[in-house]
Amino acid sequence: MKPIYLLILICGIFSIFIIIESCTKPAHDITLEPIDTSRTALDYAYECEEDFGPLPKFSCADAIEVPTTKNGIPVTFPSTEEGNGSTNPNDCDCPWAFGMACQTGNKVGRYQGINADGSENPDVVFITFCRDGGLGVIGHKLSTGKTCFFSIVDNGDPDNSPKPGESGYNDAWMTPSVVAADKCINCHMASPFLHTPAIDQLRNPADTSELLVPFTGNNPYSVIGQEFHQPYTTNIQNSCTSCHRPQCTQHFENYPLDELTMPPPFENATDFDHSSISDADRQAIRNWCNTLNL
Repeated sequence: MKPIYLLILICGIFSIFIIIESCTKPAHDITLEPIDTSRTALDYAYECEEDFGPLPKFSCADAIEVPTTKNGIPVTFPSTEEGNGSTNPNDCDCPWAFGMACQTGNKVGRYQGINADGSENPDVVFITFCRDGGLGVIGHKLSTGKTCFFSIVDNGDPDNSPKPGESGYNDAWMTPSVVAADKCINCHMASPFLHTPAIDQLRNPADTSELLVPFTGNNPYSVIGQEFHQPYTTNIQNSCTSCHRPQCTQHFENYPLDELTMPPPFENATDFDHSSISDADRQAIRNWCNTLNL
């Protein structure tokens, strides 16, 4: 499988999303150690801060709205119970991977990590996702791959939620056991950040040569918190896994991020090296994915 780049870089992921759409299909049937469901949101935040340094004050007011266009022209949609959008991915130029294919009003933000002295920590990045009145956050340490998932409570304030140390943190943010129950890893299996045409329209304001949501490739990746399942891994070595960490979710019904489901970079969803070697290698990963019962 040739390592080619995404059409979504042209299209100007999320949904991821980015980024943080939850996936609720049953996880692989394995035996887990008992989880302490009494841990609070603040307990988890402090655990993440041990790796990341102080958490910023996240706010959707700092995020950038994701454009919704058709043939380059901004479009609007009638309001539905799911929000303002369309389930048809052909109704916009750059669809989200799942959920509503074309939806207006979604926002994504990026925060650089900070050290205890307030200086910038380039080794840590936080990505926020704002949709339907919610706020989700993924924090990631580039050098180690350590990752944390956060979400405000239902009907919380996405523009003014406290950071650790401020009053009301546990009332504003979900506990780690509640966040983990959404089975984040079922979608964020290959990378902490999902890349779709919608999300990858956005560039990093601090460096417009980069996407707003960073690529992490085959770098280390693990999730902080006993409540969370760790990303699934395979020891298969072939032309696919030489460039991609396999991702097996079938949730991406609007835009196939993965022919098999594997993450970018791809020029587009169907432009692969279709040699017999690649066919066999893709099938080997499909067979492995089927053993996970996702």
